[in-house]
Amino acid sequence: MGLSSRLVLFSEVHGTVLNHGKPVQGAELVQEVIWSDNKNDVPPKQVSSDAAGRFFFPVVEHSAGVTRMIPHQPVILQKIMIRYEGVEYTAWRHTKNTYDADSELDGKPLNLECELSREPDFEGTHYGICKAI
Repeated sequence: MGLSSRLVLFSEVHGTVLNHGKPVQGAELVQEVIWSDNKNDVPPKQVSSDAAGRFFFPVVEHSAGVTRMIPHQPVILQKIMIRYEGVEYTAWRHTKNTYDADSELDGKPLNLECELSREPDFEGTHYGICKAI
């Protein structure tokens, strides 16, 4: 991997928002990535859930530049928040320690089920109301 290679800061995310098992349309989801001293280096992305409660975030990448040449341990804070009917939910909170795609779940794609009636909890290394499916 050279200087022109891309760093994967947040893998592609597919998910569904549910409330007591029923799809939620119109929930606002905000994805944030913090990985450098400049908190605004990667602007937040926002999407809404569709009639079936589904949402999608494309992969978040950054150019490698000289980063690949400098020995370091990546520390990438990933967050997804859900806002629905005036309430904000912590959907996904994870610290990613590699620049590899799909490393959040040890090589599995990020397919999430986010149940608004669930209390946030840890599932493996991530925290929130979303569970990997």
